[in-house]
Amino acid sequence: MTQTRPLKTADSRLRLLEEKLNVGTWIWDLDTNELVWSYGLFRMLGYEPTAVVPSLDLFQSLIHPDDQLDFDNAVGLASDQRTQNRRFRIIRPDGTLRWLLSKAQPHHDRHGKTMVLFGVIADVTQEEETRLALLAEERTNTALTQLLKGKVWRAHPNGKLIETADWTKLTGETAAQAHDWEKLAAIHPDDRSAFRAAWKEAIATRAEYAVTIRVRTIAGNYVHISNRAMPIFGNHGRIEQWVGHSVMVEPVQFAQQAPTALCASQIRAARGFLNWSAQDLSHHSGVSFSTIRRMEASTTSVRPEAIDAVRSAFEAKGITFVQNENGLSIVLSNKDSEAN
Repeated sequence: MTQTRPLKTADSRLRLLEEKLNVGTWIWDLDTNELVWSYGLFRMLGYEPTAVVPSLDLFQSLIHPDDQLDFDNAVGLASDQRTQNRRFRIIRPDGTLRWLLSKAQPHHDRHGKTMVLFGVIADVTQEEETRLALLAEERTNTALTQLLKGKVWRAHPNGKLIETADWTKLTGETAAQAHDWEKLAAIHPDDRSAFRAAWKEAIATRAEYAVTIRVRTIAGNYVHISNRAMPIFGNHGRIEQWVGHSVMVEPVQFAQQAPTALCASQIRAARGFLNWSAQDLSHHSGVSFSTIRRMEASTTSVRPEAIDAVRSAFEAKGITFVQNENGLSIVLSNKDSEAN
């Protein structure tokens, strides 16, 4: 059996370590101005070790113009804190831009004079791009919040909030409590099922999430909040996250908006007022009999277009959907309309 031969030299071990960690090292002799790069640093800067001779001029030429330091003042630069912990950009010979993080350690002689700088450089491009993307998204959300006069938020594919700071500020709940959909303590008890059903429907149909609910504030009173969200799809067609918008509305607005999403009990009640059979409702709405039966058991698996068609059929016969003072949906019959 062939055994794997151990790395025998310090150079080969260092090269493997640099490759795995995506780092490189350098040594700068301030007396001779000589600069030594490790194999990992050559690779990071985009050069083959035999292709160029390390120098400050070469290194300076790679640094982004906005991030350059004064390398002519070697002594001052050696004591500069920016040199000892510095994040900067380089433009490699192939034109690619990379973010690097350099940490340096000065070495002094017995008189305290800095003789050598030893440093480690790591490629932090992915980390920096993620940080900048999040910063840009935060600025965008701030602008949208000001423009839309509400809160812009993001949610995981399952509908649970990614950032909970705004929810915590409004309700006083912790992040864990905000994610506890078994309790939904800050949402009015009569609105919790509608909240869950709206998310279930949106996730199942991969379509818009829309619901208006009452939320208990940190002061103990309830406010009406209208919520809408749309899914963001990834390359493979899967929902990566939801982007939503919430705004406080007046109770009268809540009463006008909420009936657009009928529940199973409303549909059964409305059909009873009209003395319709399920077949009658199918005929008047144009929705299949099987869908009507499914809808009267639960509307969460029914497409919104079918529910809207049923609501239109009821309204055409004088049925009005409103809310009482407790925010519960009820159905009223127009006695002057003719039940068919």
